Amino acid sequence: MRLAVTLAFVSLVCGLVYFVFSHPSLDHLAELERELVSLQAQNDELAEHNESLERQIRALRDDPRLAQRRARESVGLARPDELIFQFEEPDEERAVRVRLGVDEDGMELAGRPVTLETLAGRLRALHDEMPQAALSVEVADQITPIERQRVVDIVEQSPLGPGRFDDEQR
Repeated sequence: MRLAVTLAFVSLVCGLVYFVFSHPSLDHLAELERELVSLQAQNDELAEHNESLERQIRALRDDPRLAQRRARESVGLARPDELIFQFEEPDEERAVRVRLGVDEDGMELAGRPVTLETLAGRLRALHDEMPQAALSVEVADQITPIERQRVVDIVEQSPLGPGRFDDEQR
């Protein structure tokens, strides 16, 4: 009988040990411990951030120079003897109209004389300097159709082309 009680007791203990170590709650416990470590690390980061913010608050409250600088930057305040200049960026680039005038005396691009041979290079250089430029071409009636067509061909092949052609009445 004593052997039966001992065997029953050992079986019960083995059963309990098996149940405890094979229960799915152990996996859940390990997952919760990992989450706890992660949350503690996140909490430490937030605590450091809070300390940094508290230092900034103390500096703003206690250092008048810093408070003065913040007020000047955020609100645009100035001392009585100061003059503030504010430069604003344009919302969009504005197109610049560049004139190419062609008449019997020669050609003029943006107010400077240019020849037919150098026109293509000057148009490329102008585009590099001012990519938003729009070309306006004014051709006098005295220009021969061949000369006019050469100018049109050069302008259309340039980065600024095709330009707006206005025939002058002279």
